[in-house]
Amino acid sequence: MVEAGGPRERVLVVEDEPNIREIINFNLENWGYEVLAATDGETALAMAEEYAPDLILLDLMIPKVDGIEVCRRLKTGFWTSRIPIIMLTARKEVKDKVRGMEAGADDYITKPFSREELEARVKMVLSRTRSQRERNPLTGLPGQIAIQGYVESLLSEEVPFTLLYLDLDGFKGYNDYYGYQRGDDVIRLMAEVVVEAVRGAGSPRDFVGHVGGDDFIVMCEPGIAADVAETTITEFERRVSALFAPEDLARGYFVTVDRQGHQKKIPCKIHMTIAAVPNDRGQYSSYVQLVDVATEVKIYGKTKAGSVVEFDRRGGST
Repeated sequence: MVEAGGPRERVLVVEDEPNIREIINFNLENWGYEVLAATDGETALAMAEEYAPDLILLDLMIPKVDGIEVCRRLKTGFWTSRIPIIMLTARKEVKDKVRGMEAGADDYITKPFSREELEARVKMVLSRTRSQRERNPLTGLPGQIAIQGYVESLLSEEVPFTLLYLDLDGFKGYNDYYGYQRGDDVIRLMAEVVVEAVRGAGSPRDFVGHVGGDDFIVMCEPGIAADVAETTITEFERRVSALFAPEDLARGYFVTVDRQGHQKKIPCKIHMTIAAVPNDRGQYSSYVQLVDVATEVKIYGKTKAGSVVEFDRRGGST
């Protein structure tokens, strides 16, 4: 449970038996959690995607899509894969528990269960998840450790993908002039547009991570990499102008003063460089290799004017 004064952790309860659902909801609310409820698998999948709960209590036997399939779909989707799931079932057979664990369940509770057991398991799973969750505090996206782990999992499974390395040009001047709070708004916008681009064109296995500052990494299917990159740039450039002061935007520039007291006119432009490194034929064997190549491609891309999508041409494809 979160500390007093902090945001309440959100639990999605997926249970079609009204009495059991009401008891669970009542207890969770008394323990300080925010509770959402679904009575069938289709609704559960939609709510998990929309509300991103901190935990899901998922009954095995529910209408429309059963609990095993709901669990499997959630755990294979990028946006929902990190949500911990506790399976609820009246069945005591070991094979049912195994099926749940194989689908990705984090824990299991067999009905009937006591109030004390429910509270203990909810606390344990949430505590374990908090300690394992490594996300950038500004954007909420997976950070460096999670990015590396995901890339290495794709490499070990020999899954074709393209790595996109995103970076801003002109951000430092904006950040120095407008301040870090406004700079954070630019970073959040960057995160928002890249996530929207991946969601719009991607698949459940695609991944968006925030390395730090204005550096982001995307792993996506090779065939959609160019579309994701172009959409991200188009949307970012369309929306970023709203983050400049109207008077600066009307003038076309803002004025900064360097340490020597010299004035410098900075255009009201923030461009984006995206380095794309395909690994569609197993060209690379490690995360370090991929990032080294992406860094080289990004440096080259920054020699060009405006926003750029630059693909590594050493054996990959767009």
